Amino acid sequence: MRYDFVFLKRAFTLAILLLGLAFPVLAQIQTGNLYGTVMAAGDQPIPGVRVTLSGGGAPQAVTTDEQGRFRFPGLPPGTYAVEAELEGFAPARREGVAVNVGRTAEVPLSLAIGDVIDVTTENPILDPRRGGQVSIVTSRELESIPTARDPWAVLQTTPGVLTDRVNVGGNESGQQAQYVGPGSGGDQAVWSLDGMVVTDMSAVGSSPGYYDFDAFEEMQVTTGGSDASIATGGVVLNMVTRRGTNEWRGSGRYLVMNDGTQSDLEFDQADLGQPGPWNNNQTQSSFKQGNRIDKVVDWGVELGGPVVRDRLWIWGSYAKPQIDLLTISDFPDQTTLESWNFKVNGQLTPSNSVTAFAWQSDKVKIGRDASPQRPPATTLDQSKYGPDPTAWKIEDTQIFGSNFFVTGMYSVVNGGFQLIPQGGESLAFRDTGLVWSNGFRETLIERPQEQAKADASSFFNTGSLSHELKFGAGYRTAEQQSVSRWPGGGFECCGGLLLLSREANLRAQGEYTNLYVQDTLAVGNLTANLGLRYDRQDGENLPASVRANPVLPELLPAVQYGGGDAGFEWETITPRLGLTYALGAERKTLLRASYSRFADQLATGALAFLNPIGGQAYRYFYSYNNGGPVLDPSEVGPEVFDPSANLNPYTLQPLQSNAVDPDLDAPITDELLVGAEHALLPEFVVGLNLSYRRATGILEAERLVFDSDDPFSLDNIDRVGRAHRRDDYVPNTVTGVTPDGSPYTVTYWELRPGVSTRDGLLLENGDREQEFLGASLYFNKRLANRFMLRGNVSWQDWTWDIPESENEDPTDNVAGGIVDGSPVIQGSGTVSGAKGNVFISSDWSYSVNGLYQIAPDRPWGFNVSANLNGRQGYPIRYARRIFRDTINAGAGTDVPVAADADTFRFPDIHVVDLRVEKEFRLSDMGLTLGVDVFNALNESYVLQRQSILATGTSDHEVELLSPRVLRVGARLSFR
Repeated sequence: MRYDFVFLKRAFTLAILLLGLAFPVLAQIQTGNLYGTVMAAGDQPIPGVRVTLSGGGAPQAVTTDEQGRFRFPGLPPGTYAVEAELEGFAPARREGVAVNVGRTAEVPLSLAIGDVIDVTTENPILDPRRGGQVSIVTSRELESIPTARDPWAVLQTTPGVLTDRVNVGGNESGQQAQYVGPGSGGDQAVWSLDGMVVTDMSAVGSSPGYYDFDAFEEMQVTTGGSDASIATGGVVLNMVTRRGTNEWRGSGRYLVMNDGTQSDLEFDQADLGQPGPWNNNQTQSSFKQGNRIDKVVDWGVELGGPVVRDRLWIWGSYAKPQIDLLTISDFPDQTTLESWNFKVNGQLTPSNSVTAFAWQSDKVKIGRDASPQRPPATTLDQSKYGPDPTAWKIEDTQIFGSNFFVTGMYSVVNGGFQLIPQGGESLAFRDTGLVWSNGFRETLIERPQEQAKADASSFFNTGSLSHELKFGAGYRTAEQQSVSRWPGGGFECCGGLLLLSREANLRAQGEYTNLYVQDTLAVGNLTANLGLRYDRQDGENLPASVRANPVLPELLPAVQYGGGDAGFEWETITPRLGLTYALGAERKTLLRASYSRFADQLATGALAFLNPIGGQAYRYFYSYNNGGPVLDPSEVGPEVFDPSANLNPYTLQPLQSNAVDPDLDAPITDELLVGAEHALLPEFVVGLNLSYRRATGILEAERLVFDSDDPFSLDNIDRVGRAHRRDDYVPNTVTGVTPDGSPYTVTYWELRPGVSTRDGLLLENGDREQEFLGASLYFNKRLANRFMLRGNVSWQDWTWDIPESENEDPTDNVAGGIVDGSPVIQGSGTVSGAKGNVFISSDWSYSVNGLYQIAPDRPWGFNVSANLNGRQGYPIRYARRIFRDTINAGAGTDVPVAADADTFRFPDIHVVDLRVEKEFRLSDMGLTLGVDVFNALNESYVLQRQSILATGTSDHEVELLSPRVLRVGARLSFR
C-alpha cells in the first residue's frame, strides 16, 4: 500500500476544515446515545444538576442545561447506570439502561426531598431521533438464538433482505452470500466494522474478510432512511466488537457437529432430473445431498479487562472454525476461517479518549465452487493474498465541553485473496454438457484501502427547540489489482474450439470524498431530521503489464499499459428529510415519514471500463487437442473467429473498443418511507413500514457497432464504432420443450448484414428505471419477563420500467431478464460457481426468533429458543444458450424461455431451527451447555437445477437444502 504525501495532505486538510467549521457532527456508526431530563415536582426541569454515568469504562459526569437536559453521546453499546445529584434533593438513580448502536436511550429522572429514588423500569426501545429502517441484534441474541454464526445469516432476519443461500448450521459459512435489500441491489451494501467502512469496492457490497461471531457486542442493519451519514440506499451492516471494561471478562466456546449428528435426507426421487427432449433424454442417475456436513468445529476465545482502572483497557479474541463438507457429487469442500481481533482503549485525560483496533481474517478453502459441473481438478483453493492485518484503525475523541465533541479516525484495509485451481497448469476443458475438467482460471487479487474521517456533534437550544447538529467529512482511496489467467494457455470447449488467452491485469484506484451535515430538531412531540450530503467519486487506471501466452507467445505477446483516466467523475448532493411525531403524553406511539435521495457507490470495476488489459485477451482456433490437459503448439488449428475486442490483430497490442459517456452520472435512488411504531410495553415494540423507491440513471453498457462487415478493418481499428440502434437487428428463433412438457419458442436478434461489432460497449446512464413498493410488519421485545422476541413479515413488488427507446437490442433485454414490467432479479453467480443457478426474487419473506427462560429461579431451569425463516421460492430461469453474432464465441448468451419470473419457481421455503441451553453458575464463573437442531423438520427443498436447456444435464438437480443436523457445544465464561 502507498502512503503518499498527497493522501496525508488531504486527510490533514479535512481535519483542519472540520475543526474550523461551525456545524460539527457525530456519525453513529459504532455507538449509541443516552439522553435524559431531570425534573422536579410538577414536571419542572431542573438546570445545574450533576448527572453521572457509570458502566463499561471510566465514569462520566455532565451538568443539565437550562431545560434540565443531559446528554451522553457516542457510547459503546452496553448497559449503564445513571445518577442525578443536586444539593437539597435526594439522589435519583437508574440502573440497567440499555444503549444500542445508532439508537438514543431516553432516561427521565425526578428529584425530590427524601430517600434515594431508584428507578427500575425498562428504558423504552422507541427512539424518535432514529432516522431510518433499523434492526438491532444484541449480544444476547447472537449467543442464544440458533444461527449459522456468521453476519450473512443475520442479514436474512432483517425485513426485506433476501440472500442467495440457506445456511444450515454453518454449512454455508466461509463463503459470502449474495443478497438484496428492499429495493436495493447487493452492490450498494456497506460493511462497517467498529466505525471503519471496510466495503470491498471491487466486488462492491461484499466484505474483505470473515468474522469471529463471538467478537461482536452488537450488530445493526439499516435498510433505508434519512441519516445523512449513510452514503448509499443499500443494506448497511454495522458490526461493533467488544471492548475491555473495568472488570476482567472473558469466554471460550467449543461447538461441533459431524456426519454422525446429521440425519439421512428424505427426498422424492421424482424430483431428480428426468429424461426428456430438454436434456437429450439423459437421466440424473445418481444423487447425493449437496453441502452435507462431514465435520464442523467452531472454537474460539475472547478476553478483556483493565490494564489501569478507569484509564486503560484491552480486549482480544481468537477463533479458528473448520468447515468440512461433501458436495452433491461427494467432492470435498474444506474451509478454515482463522481470525483475531485486538483492541486498546485509553482515557488519556478526562476529556480525551483513544482507541486502537486491529482485525485479521484468513480464509483457506480447499475445493471452492465444487459442483456436478465443477469436479475437484477444476475447483479452486483460496487463501489470503496481500499484507496483514486485514484492517486496523486509530481513533481519537476530544470533548470540548458537555455540548461539543470531535472524533477523528484513520484506518487501513488490506483486502485480497488468491484462487488457485487444483488442476495446476492443466488446460481447462468444458464439454457439451457444460461440465469442466482438467483445470480452471487462476486469480490473484489485492484490494488495499485507506480512510481518514472526522466527525463531531454539537448540542444547543433555540427557545423550546433543541438541536443535535451533526457534521462529518471523509476521504478514502480504494485500489484494485486483479491478475487472472487460464493455466495451460487458455481453455477448450464447444466441440474443438480453443480459446488461446493472454492474462489480464486490472489496476485501478478510486477516490471518495464526502461531507455531510444534519440537524435533529425536537420540540414537544415532534422530531425532525434535516440533512444534506455531498459526495465526489472518481479515479483512474494505473500502469500495469501482462505476460505473453505460455504456449504460443508470438500470437499473444507480453504488453505494457501506461494507465489512463477513467473518463468521468461523479459529484452528487443528496438531501434527507425525516419527521417523527409521538402521540399522547406517554409517547407510546410514533408516526414516521421520510424522504431520502441516495447516490450509488462507484466500483473500481466501473472506473476500469476503459482499461484494455483489465480483461483477458483471446484468439479463437480450431483445436486438435481433444480435451487433453496439455496443449502442444502443433495441436492448434486454423483461426476461426476474429480476436476478442481488446486485442489488435495487426500489432497484437491492447485495443480500445469500449467508450464512456463523459457526462456519466451516479445512478440515483429516491425513497419515501411511512411508518408507525407502538410500544405495547417499554421493552416490546411493534411497527409497520411502508416504502417506495424509484431508481433512475441506472448504468447500462450499450453495444458499439460498425457500418461494415469487418470491425477489425484498417478503417475501423482506431475507432470504437457507434451506439447500436433497433434497426441494426433482425430476429431469429429456436424452439424446444420445457421440463414440464410445454413447447417454447425463443426469439433472439442478430446484427443484419452490413453491421458488425467487436463487442465494444458504451457505458452510459440509461432510460431504464426500477420501481419498488414494500411493506414490513415487525416486532421486537428485549429480554424481560423471561422472554425475548424479534421478527418480521415482509412483502415487496420490485419491477423494471423500460421505455421502447431501450429496445435497441431486444436480446439484451430478454437475456438480462429486464423486459418492461418484469421483476428485478439478481443473479448470484450468473450461471457459474456454486450458486450459479440462483436468481434472487421473492414477493414475500418472514423471520421470527425468540427465547424463553423456563424456571430461571430454579436450579434446574433452562432456556429454549427458536429461529424460523421462510420466503417464496426463487425463479427457475430456464434458458437456451445462443451463440449469436458475438466476438466472444466461447461464452454465448443465455436467453430465458419465459419472460415471466413466476412461470417456473422453486418451492417455497420454511426452515425451523431450535435450541436448548442450560447455564451453570458458580460465583463469577458460568458454563453453558447447548444443543442446536438445524432444519429441524428435515426438509429437502430443491434449491438449484441446471437451468440451461438442450444439454445432457438440463434440469438435473444441483443442490437440495441440507438435512437436519445437531450441534452440541459448551461455553465457559467469567466476569
